[in-house]
Amino acid sequence: MRSWFFAIVIAGSVLSAVARDLQRVPLGDAEVGFTIHLGVPKIAGIDVIAKEMEQFFVTTNGDTHVAMWKGHPACGAGFTVTATFTKQGEGWTYSFAYAGLEGVLEVESVAFPELTVPHTPQAGVLYARAHGMGLVRRPDWKKLPFGEPIDEANPKAFKFAAVLDEAATSWYLDARDTQRWSKTVFAKKGDWEGTKATIGFQWLAPADGARAGRLPWEGLITSFKGSWYEAAMIYRPWARSQPGYKAAAARRRGKLRDIAFWAWNRGKSDRVIPPIERFAKDSGVPVALDWYWWHRPSYDTGYPNFWPPREGEESFRRAVARLRKGGIYVMTYLNGLSWDQDDPSWAEGGEASVIMNHDVEYAGIPFNVYTKHRLARMCGEAPLFQRRMEEQVSKLAAAGLDGVYLDQISCGTRGGCWNPAHSHVKGGGHYIVDGYRDYVGRVRAANPDIDLSSEECSEDFMDVFDSFISLFGPTYERCGVGALPECEAVPVWNAIYHGAVTCFGTYSLLGGIPPWDDLWPSAERWKEERDWHALFPDQFAIEFARGTVWGNQPSVHNLLMEHATDAKYEREWRFMVETARFYHANRDFLYDGEMLAPGTLDCQREDADFMIRGIYSKNGSYRAVHERGLPSVFHNVWRAPDGRVAAILVNWTRGSRRYRLDCPAGAAEGELPARSWRLERLEGAR
Repeated sequence: MRSWFFAIVIAGSVLSAVARDLQRVPLGDAEVGFTIHLGVPKIAGIDVIAKEMEQFFVTTNGDTHVAMWKGHPACGAGFTVTATFTKQGEGWTYSFAYAGLEGVLEVESVAFPELTVPHTPQAGVLYARAHGMGLVRRPDWKKLPFGEPIDEANPKAFKFAAVLDEAATSWYLDARDTQRWSKTVFAKKGDWEGTKATIGFQWLAPADGARAGRLPWEGLITSFKGSWYEAAMIYRPWARSQPGYKAAAARRRGKLRDIAFWAWNRGKSDRVIPPIERFAKDSGVPVALDWYWWHRPSYDTGYPNFWPPREGEESFRRAVARLRKGGIYVMTYLNGLSWDQDDPSWAEGGEASVIMNHDVEYAGIPFNVYTKHRLARMCGEAPLFQRRMEEQVSKLAAAGLDGVYLDQISCGTRGGCWNPAHSHVKGGGHYIVDGYRDYVGRVRAANPDIDLSSEECSEDFMDVFDSFISLFGPTYERCGVGALPECEAVPVWNAIYHGAVTCFGTYSLLGGIPPWDDLWPSAERWKEERDWHALFPDQFAIEFARGTVWGNQPSVHNLLMEHATDAKYEREWRFMVETARFYHANRDFLYDGEMLAPGTLDCQREDADFMIRGIYSKNGSYRAVHERGLPSVFHNVWRAPDGRVAAILVNWTRGSRRYRLDCPAGAAEGELPARSWRLERLEGAR
């Protein structure tokens, strides 16, 4: 693997021609390049790419190799870019720096490494989305437009990407960032023919006017054999060596460990409480309520002014006391990130707190399609906003809650800020995450007896939140992410970090009808509902089972009393009860355990239909997606803390299904009745 460096260095007479034609560093079959974006606010910028540099050299010293690009028409003859690669096992660690920038433009972002690798037509790319545990995309490579990103995302759950090519060689790239810098991960077609893919990270640089700088992390590039799990295993040793993971894994679990079922319910107490009480009675296991829409304003309006409760403070306290007396864990919603830009309270400090963009502007998002109120993201330097939120949490803690959910923080703290009222460096940095970590730390210090939760799994916050609600992974079809064979959500977070943070949540709707806030205009409510349960008979079971087999605590959205009393839901209600009991009985695997290599499971493959409909979908408007080739039996393999190994299997279909499992920990085969679970003990590693 080192011969390419030797050849380039000794063939100095050839280097110039190679450099002008390629200008990317070859690593075996892979190539590494870069893109530096230059600009200043309110002026269109330019991209400086490797092949436009005037000179290219590579020198070697043992296992360390230094690639240098020098000179560019827009940056000056003295502008130099340097990438260092050091052999480590079968791969290379990397670092990157630039110096000598001339002219008025500044470095705004750096995309490095841009790793371009060959692949077969069936290959996919794996990366972390801001929402979700991990996503594999397998596009039609030949039909993709060259150079345009397949996706660009904020890698919150993990900071690596891979080109997965199980028919040939897979490639892996990570960013070993210990300071939580703002970055995105991207994937795109790597050549005109569609035979190569490019993956990489883009760093948002501080707008400090510096003429020189360096990528504030190093990382690893390597090839490997396997799929998403093997990629996760490359990353896991480093990830688990970090202070955030160690602190998260070492803390107490309290009531959270024993929860076997969550109802993510919204609305008044007489709607949200009875069904979870009924489920607790029928299942006989500890359950939890994540309660939305308890607050004064309508959803996505009026933030951060949640208190007092819409049913009155005394009624709210009685409801919380009733739940806790019944042994039900109760947590309520707050939005921990956003201020309503159209609320009168905005004048009291919103503009002083808001994130402003590159052009020193801000624009909130009107999530609520009825009020059109815009929710604007707050910077990590937002003392007025944070003080208001700390007051809200303290009022909820005093009401006797077990936990408080602070929405958006773990997935939405990204990018940079150019607000001139703020003291932080403008542009890129880690001040937004740092500010939110401090803010959540103050909330915890002031309210030590409550648990704190946020939206989606995040390395940046795993040690400051006790739980994460994970929605876009188990219900990725419903969320419009895509469907097999092009898209597949995979439990990468669980493979790396399972057990360090309690994970729960899905968008699974047993009746197919999203909740409705009574404070919204009644004229906008759907006039007619169809029998969604009959039209999409497997969607709920798939979503509910998928998250649980990944090791998430079983969860449903908008649980209603009619689901317990209407005969048409009897099979699903029984499946939920049996799932909760199964999870509780096997939480030494599914909560405490470590996910092992899943191996291969042979079973019947089946198609299923999914409805895409959200709480703000217009009257009568929804989409359907057809998922092809889902395994009828979902599984994962787990090792309990005492060393026992077992496969956890679930048949989500409406009929009996056979399966045969072959994995490094052993083999098993059998037949599972419809909508049922099984634990298969395995002999251990082979």
